[in-house]
Amino acid sequence: MPKTRILIVDDDHITRRSLSEFLHLEGYEVEVAECGTEALQKVEQNGFNVVLTDLSMPDVSGLEILKKIKAQEPETIVVIITGYGTIESAVESIKLGAYHYVTKPIVDEEIAMVISRALEQQDLKHENIILRQKLDMRFQFGNLVGHDYKMQQIYDTIETIADTRATVLITGESGTGKTMIARAIHFNSSRRKKPIIEVSCGALPESLLESELFGHVKGSFTGAVADKPGKFEMADGGTIFLDEISTASPALQVKLLRFLNDRVFERVGDTKTFSVDVRIILATNRDLETEVKEGRFREDLFYRVNVISLHLPPLRERVADIQLLADHFLSLYAKQNNKSMTGFSDAAMQVLQHYPWPGNVRELENVIERAVVLARGKSLTPEDFPPSLRNGKPNGTPQSVQALKKALEAPERLIIEEALKRNNWHREKTAQMLDINRTTLFLKMKKYGLLKEGEVA
Repeated sequence: MPKTRILIVDDDHITRRSLSEFLHLEGYEVEVAECGTEALQKVEQNGFNVVLTDLSMPDVSGLEILKKIKAQEPETIVVIITGYGTIESAVESIKLGAYHYVTKPIVDEEIAMVISRALEQQDLKHENIILRQKLDMRFQFGNLVGHDYKMQQIYDTIETIADTRATVLITGESGTGKTMIARAIHFNSSRRKKPIIEVSCGALPESLLESELFGHVKGSFTGAVADKPGKFEMADGGTIFLDEISTASPALQVKLLRFLNDRVFERVGDTKTFSVDVRIILATNRDLETEVKEGRFREDLFYRVNVISLHLPPLRERVADIQLLADHFLSLYAKQNNKSMTGFSDAAMQVLQHYPWPGNVRELENVIERAVVLARGKSLTPEDFPPSLRNGKPNGTPQSVQALKKALEAPERLIIEEALKRNNWHREKTAQMLDINRTTLFLKMKKYGLLKEGEVA
């Protein structure tokens, strides 16, 4: 790794020399400048990781050096060196972007600690940027696995609504990937640099959930020993994802409705009103319309959250995607476990495609992870799966026929879409290419969501 480059700027020869010698011994690459003008020239020509600059110099002040460095090289760490009589100016330098200030006479160990902590903080910042980039890449649309036409329609909808403020309700059985879809919406929006805060409403007692979401003030209930901000405040500028929203209490539903209407709330036990900019995504594995009819979910809240609705189909209705998902998880867990895997035997894939998957994609992922960890060969076989899977009851005849029909829909949609593209969406030419009549083509385009907005027969 290249050495950390440090520039020392001070019009005092003794200070420059002593600091330079000490930091050289500490393993840094050091240069010096005896005035601000020289310092700015060196920064422009060479660039430095850290600049230590005296605050008071005859030509260019330390504050001017700080301002110009931050304007040109905002990642450069600037530490101000000051005398006891200019502490107020040193504090002002912190407001302008200086990392820290040290007072004269300089203590070697103190300056070494300041530099070390500044570099650690910078490394952490860079790691967070890299992590954020990886998250952005992970949740790009191309990385969402599924060729089933229903899933493709969902991905198209995500792309359309991701960068809006619209509330999104994601429905579907447990394990279908609702959390993954919520994260994809967030990371494909302009809010991606702000947090996505995930809250499982069913995992917290009713007495604590309201406090967890909206915060509380000291003394508002037993155990509230200090003021505490809630998840909504923490998600300001970003997204809050409320999973299992159907379990929310009537009191919490009222607060959620008020926030959705007015974008304001109060902490538990407080009268002060807070306003935050938060995008809300909700999810449930229950039928909210049934919950409304049976009096467990507010009707006005249902209509307020059901702005954009995404329903994730269960895996048993996406049989064509099972191999695609299985290959994805095999590659993922083989890499994590340092194993070289070539794929699945035909018998193994047959087992996967005939199992009904009550736990959906999450269950499939767990099965593949377990198989990769325990497998002794390079190709997974039925023996690598748990007995419950190998001996599981396959789909019955009616379901199998339906599954085959569903399985054929995905490639049929792709064939039709490809033919339309090749013919610039000219229906007559496309129908001739596919050897079907124009009416049949139109009906299939309508079925698969391939009609353009406002298009009629």
